[in-house]
Amino acid sequence: MVRKIVALFVAILALGLLTILIVFGLLHTQYAKPMVVYTLDKGLGIHVKSESIQYHYPNQVTFQNARFELPDQQPVEVAKLSVWLSIQLSTKRPVTIHELLIDGASISASQTPTIALLKQWQIENIALDHIDYSHGEMIINDLRLQLTSIELGDSIITSKGNVQLQASQFYYQGSSLRNLLVDGELDGDNSKILGASFTWNKSSISTQAQIQNGRWSLVNTTIDRLDLAITAQDDPLLSILKEQVGHINSLDILNSTLSNNDMTVNNISASLENIDLDKSLWKQSEAYISVDADQLIWRGFEFIEPTLEVYANEERIEIADLDTQLEQGRIQLSGYVKPNEIKLDKLEVDGVKYIQEGNNPSLLDLFADVSIDDLKSVAIDRVAINRSQWIQLSTKPFWQVTGFNMEASNLLLKRDYQWGLWQGKATASANSASIDKILANQLIMETESKEGKWQLNRLFIPFEQGYFNSTASLDFGAPSQPLALNAKAFSLPLALTQYFFDSDEIQLTGTADLDLDISALIADNLSLSQTLSGSLSSSFYNTEIQTLHSEQPQTLEVTPLKMTADRGVIELEPLEISGVGIEGSAGDSIDLHSQSMQTVTIRLAETCKAEYELHILTGKVVSSPLDACP
Repeated sequence: MVRKIVALFVAILALGLLTILIVFGLLHTQYAKPMVVYTLDKGLGIHVKSESIQYHYPNQVTFQNARFELPDQQPVEVAKLSVWLSIQLSTKRPVTIHELLIDGASISASQTPTIALLKQWQIENIALDHIDYSHGEMIINDLRLQLTSIELGDSIITSKGNVQLQASQFYYQGSSLRNLLVDGELDGDNSKILGASFTWNKSSISTQAQIQNGRWSLVNTTIDRLDLAITAQDDPLLSILKEQVGHINSLDILNSTLSNNDMTVNNISASLENIDLDKSLWKQSEAYISVDADQLIWRGFEFIEPTLEVYANEERIEIADLDTQLEQGRIQLSGYVKPNEIKLDKLEVDGVKYIQEGNNPSLLDLFADVSIDDLKSVAIDRVAINRSQWIQLSTKPFWQVTGFNMEASNLLLKRDYQWGLWQGKATASANSASIDKILANQLIMETESKEGKWQLNRLFIPFEQGYFNSTASLDFGAPSQPLALNAKAFSLPLALTQYFFDSDEIQLTGTADLDLDISALIADNLSLSQTLSGSLSSSFYNTEIQTLHSEQPQTLEVTPLKMTADRGVIELEPLEISGVGIEGSAGDSIDLHSQSMQTVTIRLAETCKAEYELHILTGKVVSSPLDACP
């Protein structure tokens, strides 16, 4: 009985082998084409029309100039399709596709086999060569793709395999990548791009990448010779990049030009490390940025060879170095900033000479984005300003400061949201300073502060025919803020009064000798009005006045001004003013406990034209017209 069973098994095996031999034999004859077409039609539901079908021993079948009609999909026409079969020891799937090669075809998304269909065919490797692919507004020209060791999931994201891709052009909504090369590993959240390179906007870009927190992190990315307008952030490829890339591990930008509405950077090179693109610079953790460029044009200013090195970590931005040439000079600084704090190690300005005229911006415009009211603290360890100049000719009054120098150390300029020289020492000088026609030469200032107790040791301003000299003290730390001020002047230009009074209806010229010595608590207006004490005396020489009603300056005779104050009670001695068609007076006893500061007034009357009140303590000018003379 056993012998019969063995004989039967051997017979069946022999018959099977004979059948396989017959099939393989027929594949080398003219029957190969109808056999393959029939098998694909009945076995897989794939209808094939092909110019020729060739079998290559042991497991390759090649279709030339073929048309494939797949279930529920648009027909696909290919110049060449080769299939390498794999014989499996399985009754369920005795034959699987080891490799599929498509060479020469134009394929759209509707012609692409679904994931489910590819899983049904058990394809291990796919190769595409010289393929033009389109999907909506996306076009890929001359695509070459190799997918190896494929383990298909429910989607591309959940599938596994090795990827090598090459394309002459990737085109999407008007933007394109050229000469695209990608080598990667597809493995869900462990997917990696081992290497990628392409050309975009005339720039060469290469990178590696890996999935991090569900999005791509760029690794060893290099961008060379990029020319990009930042306003092009609506570029469709940039939009995709912003959606898919959430982190920069390391990025180098080389020899590039970047611009937006008010900024242009030429020949910039930059390095960025550990940047979370979903967070502001304040929220980064151990991020690093370094930048250098040939030129930065920002807010109308040209910065030459700027360099910047920044570390950002948990709401602290450390400026390791900022160095640039600006307006014929050089600026260097280092330190750190926080959302409500600025602390600089150094600020050095050497030889900056700026002439502001026409519609040129102000240097202060560079700080327009700094919300100074939100700053709790501002400190600078060292300040050095040498040979600098600022000439303002764009709006009246015109002014200039030349040959400005300053040395300062350990400065605390704002504490607990309050401005003042809380700590530190500073010496400043200028070769000359002017406002309109008022000129001063060899100005000097010396000041210091310890624990909020500020001292103006010296302020000396020499004018062409006189000088102004002052000392002062103020305790910023005391709740009452006691102030003491002493000033003396000889031949002080009276034209300076136009910058004290808030009206241009009256302009005075001439000179004055002045002696001022006052003290007060200035924490608020109430404290000032109750504590103002001291004296002011002034004599006037060669005084002239011009109003809106006079075509030429008129000579005035002014008696000396003498005023004393004792804890808010002010005694203004009689003052007489006389001239052709104008006269005035002052003199009164004023108690600031019950009266306004505006009551300390000099009154002028311009015959048949107007009356004026000059409020000495506030600078306010009130005018009222008079009836015209008959």
